[in-house]
Amino acid sequence: MAMSHVHPPLSDGAKLTIQECVSEYISFITGEANERCQREQRKTISAEDVLWAMGKLGFDEYVEPLAVFLNRYRETENERTSLRGEPVLKRGMDYGSSIMMAPTYAPPGFHVGHRQQGFLDGTTAMGGYLRDGSGGAAGGGSSSSQASLTNNNFDPFGQ
Repeated sequence: MAMSHVHPPLSDGAKLTIQECVSEYISFITGEANERCQREQRKTISAEDVLWAMGKLGFDEYVEPLAVFLNRYRETENERTSLRGEPVLKRGMDYGSSIMMAPTYAPPGFHVGHRQQGFLDGTTAMGGYLRDGSGGAAGGGSSSSQASLTNNNFDPFGQ
């Protein structure tokens, strides 16, 4: 489903402002993750470093849904890789002791609309959006577009 069907049109100025805010947010998070890597004398920022930084900087409510997505993505990639006969890479997730996992609900003031109700529930977070469609849409967040994505084996990570 295209975003144009969910939101009204945006002016060029609004689009530019959103783009600048997103860029600043990414810099803020990756800067904190980079500092952690430097303290630990590592050169590569991992997904876990980014999740850790998000929790440390107060974006706790996003950590769990992103961790659920990351785990599902890695499981899918491991299955894909093991089917090719290549070694399977398993990665652990360590967010550090300073992060408390957020409850599975949308943050206050964040309205996601009727089509995405239950989207942040860990049991349905990726239902219908992954290649195998497992996870279903039991959270009441199903839509005809979501069902059609599942039926067509939509793969958002396909190459």
